[in-house]
Amino acid sequence: MSQIGSNKLKKNYNDWAITSLLENAKSNEKSIMGWKVVAGQKVVVEVIFHIIRKFRKEIVVRAIGPQAKAQLADLSVGAENLNFYLPEDLVLFQSQVKKIDMNGDITISIPDMIAQVDRRKYLRLFVEEGIKASVSFQKENHGLKLGSQLFEKKCFDLSAGGLSFIISKSESKFFQLGDQISKLKVLLDKDEIYINCQVINIFEVEPSPSNGLNYKGLKVSLRYLDLSNQAQKKLDHFVFNYVQIEDAS
Repeated sequence: MSQIGSNKLKKNYNDWAITSLLENAKSNEKSIMGWKVVAGQKVVVEVIFHIIRKFRKEIVVRAIGPQAKAQLADLSVGAENLNFYLPEDLVLFQSQVKKIDMNGDITISIPDMIAQVDRRKYLRLFVEEGIKASVSFQKENHGLKLGSQLFEKKCFDLSAGGLSFIISKSESKFFQLGDQISKLKVLLDKDEIYINCQVINIFEVEPSPSNGLNYKGLKVSLRYLDLSNQAQKKLDHFVFNYVQIEDAS
């Protein structure tokens, strides 16, 4: 799994803030990820908060769909605690598993503390070896002699708000700040997403152990334009599945 990198966590112990956030997630039926590390791998299931009982300090969690219900049961049986992530709020917390109902719902404790990703709008994944995240697109150059080239690049980093990749100096003639790229294909494991993007940054990067580069290159950062809810959900899930986060405890 990728290190959490610049995704800094800020802890919050305020009861009112915690309860308000949980109730907002419930009333808006926000998608939530329940998760636990099993045999060194993060296992994730999509859930919603079905009922919140403030005076009992507990939440009834319901899985979304039959497959997720089976996954939630597998994660909960014999578990003292489960972790939860709210992608729209960038909030993580850990709760005690209090009860497993016959219908597949589980009852958990309302947490005493939540941890929020600080200074970012989206959780960011630094793409390491073994993670399949790449882009392909057609791009015209900016020289006097116009030409077009097909680019296929491994993502350098990735979030639900944008991504970046590395180009060589000879490829720099194809990229300028403000350029728009239509129908950029993003390949995430076996999923394909097509996104319109804009170039928002280009800067030189030196090779180092932290970025895994073997050569000096230019990092091109893109911002997504008009991202659909379905595409954002796929990106959120992919990033969260691979990013390494300590239990929010």
